[in-house]
Amino acid sequence: MSARPRVFFALWPGDEVRHQLFHWQTQNLPSGVRRLHRDDLHLTLHFLGEVEPPRIEVLKRLADSLRLVAFELVLDRIGYWPRPQVLWAGPSAIPVALVDLHARLGERLREADFATESREYHPHVTLARKVRQRLQVGPLVPLSWPVTELALLESRPGSAPNYRPLARWTVR
Repeated sequence: MSARPRVFFALWPGDEVRHQLFHWQTQNLPSGVRRLHRDDLHLTLHFLGEVEPPRIEVLKRLADSLRLVAFELVLDRIGYWPRPQVLWAGPSAIPVALVDLHARLGERLREADFATESREYHPHVTLARKVRQRLQVGPLVPLSWPVTELALLESRPGSAPNYRPLARWTVR
């Protein structure tokens, strides 16, 4: 772990979901596009930025105290945000369980004096970065993701994979 790791909470997909997203990337993205490494694919809940190492333990205890409920997420849309130059996969229908988890986790983080983003939450899985313009890509066949794992991840610069789990929790 670096001196002040950059951390975030995310939903961590299983191998089957990773495989399907990776397959879509390889079939649809041209060479030269900076696609996310297969092992880095995730759905961010709350990005916290740099956190002092002793506060990492606070985050782990906070997540330990959450009551996590399994749910299904269907990724069925491909989108593009020109400002951050990101191509993403997301749900056209956001499950209530995801909205609830995001809100409860955010509330606990604020109670523990962690800053959370104030902008509206748009759940997505980043597929590629530094995409300078909207690409003509094939559709995403609806991908069913049985959400079973929450993770606290560290973002590390350098060679991929860039995200390392610091802790993981099973969603039941």
